[in-house]
Amino acid sequence: MNDGNLQQTFRLRAMIFYTINDFPAYGNLSGYSVKGHHASPICEKDTSYIQLKHRKKTVYTRHRRFLKPYHPYRRLKEAFNKTLEIESALIPLARRVVFDRVKDIITIFGKTQKRTCPTKTFGRKGLYSLIFLTSVIYIYDIV
Repeated sequence: MNDGNLQQTFRLRAMIFYTINDFPAYGNLSGYSVKGHHASPICEKDTSYIQLKHRKKTVYTRHRRFLKPYHPYRRLKEAFNKTLEIESALIPLARRVVFDRVKDIITIFGKTQKRTCPTKTFGRKGLYSLIFLTSVIYIYDIV
């Protein structure tokens, strides 16, 4: 790239520092499955869910366990699923466990397949498309 003010050529390098996304975008960016019975990236195999009768919908339950132990919502039975929430939150994974899970992942950047037909977009518009904010750090390497 060329800096017009300094009249110098430089190489621009960028790194994604953080992102704020909605849940489906999280799945697209991370490659994690955000659908199905084990869709919670925190709970994984301990995800609690209920399959609704007569519908193909999954409802995720037991989120009150992430509240403080004496939070008033933990005692509200009628407002939720008629149960008292007494479980504690899950313990986060240790660094070594996370590393062991991801060390053999092969990352391929860019598009891997061409689409044969245009895709239609469905869903809500406006506010419900939610936030997608990416902060980029620029590192200038003057040549």
